[in-house]
Amino acid sequence: MHIGQSVAIITDAGNPIGKAVALHFASLGATLALVDNNEIELKKTLQSCQKISESSAAFYIKYYDEPSISTLFQQVRERFGAINILLNTWTGAEIPHLLSPTSISDFNNTMQKSAASFFIFGKIAAEFMQHQPHQSVIVNLALSHENHQPHTPTTSKTVVSGLTQNWANELADFNIRVGGIVPINLQDKPNEQQGIVNVPMQDEIARNVEYIVRNDSFSGRMIESEMGV
Repeated sequence: MHIGQSVAIITDAGNPIGKAVALHFASLGATLALVDNNEIELKKTLQSCQKISESSAAFYIKYYDEPSISTLFQQVRERFGAINILLNTWTGAEIPHLLSPTSISDFNNTMQKSAASFFIFGKIAAEFMQHQPHQSVIVNLALSHENHQPHTPTTSKTVVSGLTQNWANELADFNIRVGGIVPINLQDKPNEQQGIVNVPMQDEIARNVEYIVRNDSFSGRMIESEMGV
């Protein structure tokens, strides 16, 4: 896919990785729809992207529910005429231990806050993309909720990998590719500073998103973005 002629929706655009991907794609000439429920950080990302390219707009969403996300996609299509790329960010927490006293309520909270919005973004994107005459791409990104650390919980990695493969199989007939990225921490004993996603990691994830979008044969697979030793 030619990125310079594409419209990309970047979710969680206010966090460091979302911003890094947005800036990278702005430099490649993409039209950007920047999405976040943090209005202040979203505006900062928009301002940075507009220094590179004027083809960017911010879409603040207070709640990541189905009506709000559906309205978002309608607004993006009305404004830009198409939706070619979705960066779909999972910021889920680890599934609670089965025998924990609060495991059921903790599990419900995790699914409601993390899995639901991630799934809704994927579903609505597919509904819009399936009617387009050209190829579209969904890139799923697994992150830890806490400080967006590169050491992604095992459950989050498993969920995102499974959904990526399932969606790729289901959407292949609609010319929609689905790929995924999981940051991994190679530090044996990561300290607090090493745990936070740093600039080299941000850049690598942005390049990997570009690779998935450009590579027309990439679908149903995951890339592990490594933070160097």
